[in-house]
Amino acid sequence: MATIYKKLKMMREKAGLRQGQIADYLGVTQTFISKVETGERNLTVDQLESVVNLYGYSLAEFADMVEEPHPIQFAFRAQDVSQEDLRIIADIGKIVINSRFMAKALEEKHVG
Repeated sequence: MATIYKKLKMMREKAGLRQGQIADYLGVTQTFISKVETGERNLTVDQLESVVNLYGYSLAEFADMVEEPHPIQFAFRAQDVSQEDLRIIADIGKIVINSRFMAKALEEKHVG
């Protein structure tokens, strides 16, 4: 599978977001995000968690990902997404993550 920075770029592009939008969301510059996506710079763990939550993944899922990522699809024009919109989407992403975790736990309980 692709390196972390390639996964991040792929997820951003699949979600239809621009580097500048992710930069605003994280409180960094667009240049910084560009360098992250080329492997020249690294995100902090908190920044990485914020980004992968935005796409509906936990850090563990993101780290273990062996196939192409499939981020949450946004049902609106990504060009019009504000920083506050991204924060709300990230909160929804956390709900998705928790829902998948609970479904898996219940499935394992019924199987085991």
